[in-house]
Parts: sequence; C-alpha cells; structure tokens
Amino acid sequence: MGASAKPLLQPDNLFHPLAQSPIPAIREKHVYIAEHGCCPVCQSKPPTYECPDCGYPTHCSEEHYLQDKANHDKVCGWLKETNMDDHDLRSGRRFREFDFPKKQPNENTINLANWDTLLYTRGFPSLVSQHAIHHITKLLTYPLTIGSLLHPLSPYNLKNALTVEGLRSLTALRTTLGEHSQMSTRKDVIFDPIRVFIVGARAEAMLPPHVYSQLAFMFPHSPFHIYFVGPEATPPPGNDSTHLGVSLQMMLRWERKLFHEFYHEVTPFDPYRDVFFLFSPGLGYPFARSLWRPTLELMIQSQCPIFVTAYNQSDMNADVATIEEDHKDTFDWLVKPTENTFRSLKKEINLLDLTETSQANWYVYGIRGKKYEVTFTGE
Repeated sequence: MGASAKPLLQPDNLFHPLAQSPIPAIREKHVYIAEHGCCPVCQSKPPTYECPDCGYPTHCSEEHYLQDKANHDKVCGWLKETNMDDHDLRSGRRFREFDFPKKQPNENTINLANWDTLLYTRGFPSLVSQHAIHHITKLLTYPLTIGSLLHPLSPYNLKNALTVEGLRSLTALRTTLGEHSQMSTRKDVIFDPIRVFIVGARAEAMLPPHVYSQLAFMFPHSPFHIYFVGPEATPPPGNDSTHLGVSLQMMLRWERKLFHEFYHEVTPFDPYRDVFFLFSPGLGYPFARSLWRPTLELMIQSQCPIFVTAYNQSDMNADVATIEEDHKDTFDWLVKPTENTFRSLKKEINLLDLTETSQANWYVYGIRGKKYEVTFTGE
C-alpha cells in the first residue's frame, strides 16, 4: 500500500457480520459455514442467522439462536475476537508489528519468560493492539518455539516440564551452540551448522524466509540449516528455488519427499547438532497414524531430540497416546506435555464446528530414542 493510500478499515471499524463484511474473502466464510454446517438446535437446517455479538452464522433462525444462547455464549467471545482479527489483517493499515528487528545487541540479553518480555528485549516495536499481538505471534511461533527449547535461558527447566533426560539431551545441543560463541573470533574455524529438520512441514514452510532469521538472531554465532520435509513442504510465493541462503547464518531447504525417502541424504545424525520438530502433525489421527509410525521409528533410532506441538489439548492427548502405544519402551521423555510458552496467541476457528478453537503450537512435548548401555560381562 502506498504511503498516501487510505486503509480500507479503521481501528474502530473492525467488527462486521460476516455476510456484510466489506472483505470478499470474509463474506465467503459465511457462505462456506452456511453450506457445510447445520443449526445446533434442529440439527438439520443450515446456520444462516448471524449472532449480533460475534457476527458468525450460528443458527438457522433467531428463535433457535435465543433458545441456544447460553451455549453459544461460551464461544461467542472467541468468535468475535477472530472476526475482528480477520478484518484487521485485511484492513490495509500499515503493519508496524512486522518491522522485525535485526541482530541482537551484545549488551542486551533476551528474556524468554513469555511473549511480552521476549518482544521487548529483542527490540520489537511497541504493539498497541491485541490484533497486532495475535498477528505477530502467529508468524513467530515457529522460530520462537524452536529457539526457546534450544536456548540456555529456555523457559523449560527441571521445575517446568523438562526431564533429567531432556536436560542431558539439550545440554548436548547447547554445548555446540556455546562452542560456536566461544570460538566466534576465530577466522580459521568453519562451524558445522545446527540442523533443524521440520518433518511433515506445511504452513510453516511457506512463511516469509526472513521470519526464520529471528531464530538466528537468538544465536548470533551459530549457523543454522533448516530442512522443511514432506509432500506439502512448499516454498513461499516468489521463491522458486529449493535452497535459499537467508543470511550467512541461515540456510533454508525444501524437500517435498516423505522423510524415509529423504533421510539417507542427511545421515548420519548427530545429537550434538541435529534436532527434529513436528508442528501439529496429528499423529493420533487414524488416517495419519500408519504414515507417521515408520517416520517416528527412524527419528527415534537417531537418538536426536524430537519436539512435537499440538493445536489443542485433545489433539495432544491423541498424539501422546499413539506414541506411547506404537513406540513403547523405545523412547524417553525430554519435555513432558505442557503449554507452549511461545504458542500463537491468535485463535483459529473450525468453520465446520464453531465451538472448536485451536492455536498454532498450543502445546509442546519432546522425546528421544532410549540410550542403551553396552555392558561387557566377560567370562
């Protein structure tokens, strides 16, 4: 938008019933919900009546809306928040929250206690609205979830979800990161990169590449190679290459293959510099379970850390139950299932069930293949 262009919507004009929205894409949401949903009262007619408080089509008539209002009120606030987030994102205003800071000054220490302290100590612009916070955390949840687990100032410790095995495993990675820092003045040393394998990558593979630079800025002396692996690992629009050097520190690579088709290209794995991330993979879904089982077996055999996120508690519970059943006695817990400090703060609504909400990377947990000690008994 040009400097003199006028925003389509002003900050005090972000609430609109979906069917009356000035944004075509939001009007289409009303059509989709009406075509694929049904009134929760009669369970037969399409939900075409829009709640005056949240703007979503929720019931077939005002009569059924009023009859079911006590139930709807439980989610009405979420729906209104999402409605206004969507209008703000398409308002045409200047998004100052996306003016990301560059390198971290040496004299400033980042604080990973929560989003507020992280954004402040990294020097992000002051965020004047909840909508801005929702937008920026939805983008940054992926690199910050990775960084918050690897960083020595991680919010996860032995009092908060981290296990003894987890401390040992992360210490290996942090030792490598520390060596990079200690030897950063040596011009004759070339460091092997920290390799982050994002397996089953989808939306996170399509983020603007500079978003992942925020991970590198947390570790200013360490090179990173990020691999997006999976059939849906598509580069962002405008990037036709499967390899991209974002900076001297950060290399991105996209591989539209199943992990077992690709991993021979990057073996052997090293627990001191390799780590796996699975962002909301849906391990517990019946149709995905058989596909994920051999992939997880390979990752578990590597004995490198594997961190997994989930978008709500039921999703996490299904994943954990599947892992414990399919891979029992082969792994140790590194991070017990817990709420992710750097989850997205923007709520997402299931358009097929408006009572179901989620947040990207809401929960996180970590595992690693068991270490087996070899004992020589002799004779």
